[in-house]
Amino acid sequence: MQSQLQENRSALNTTVVVENGYIGARVLKINVGFIMAESIGFTREMEFNIPSRLKVSDDLMVNHLYATLGLSHTGEGVLVRGKVETSIFDECSRCMDEVWIPIEFHIEELFARHATPELPYHIDDAGNIDLAPLIREEAMLHAPMMTPYDKHGRCLFCHRTWQEVLRDNGIVQDDIDPRFEALLKLRQQLEEDED
Repeated sequence: MQSQLQENRSALNTTVVVENGYIGARVLKINVGFIMAESIGFTREMEFNIPSRLKVSDDLMVNHLYATLGLSHTGEGVLVRGKVETSIFDECSRCMDEVWIPIEFHIEELFARHATPELPYHIDDAGNIDLAPLIREEAMLHAPMMTPYDKHGRCLFCHRTWQEVLRDNGIVQDDIDPRFEALLKLRQQLEEDED
C-alpha cells in the first residue's frame, strides 16, 4: 500500500509537456483508486500548480491554475473540495483588447461511483475523475460580466473610463439623438437639484 501511495504522489509531480503553447486538460484527470481503497473518511490533499496556459475545454483557456483540493472518500464516492485561482481569457469591455482576468472560486462536488442524472460527475471504470468539466463550469459562473474597474470607473487593464473611450472613438457625449433631448434635460435638472 505504501508503494502505491508513493506512485500516486510521483504521478502528480511529473513534468507536463507544453504543446501548441498550452497544456491539455488531461492534467486535470486524477486517479482516485487509492482513495477508494481506503476506509470511508480517508482524505488526501492535492495541489495543482500549473503556471502555463491550460486549455480546460474547447471554449475555455486559462492563463494559469493554482488549486489546493481535499479529496475525501465517502460512501457514495469521492468528495472534492478546495480553492481554485486562475485567470480567464476575455476582451476588455472598454477597449476590446484581449486580457486575462483573474478569478478565484471554491469548489465542492461529489464524484459518484456511478453516473446518475442527479450526480453528473463520476469516477470512471479505471478509477479516474476528470476535474476539467467542473473547473470549466465554475470558471464560467465566476467570470465577470464586465471588465473589473476601480472606484473611479477606470478599467483595471486599459486604465480608461467609458467617457475616454467614447471620446477617443469620436463619439462625443453632447451628440445625442434628438429624440432623447427631453431625457437629457431631465437628467440635467436632476443633477442641478442634487447640487
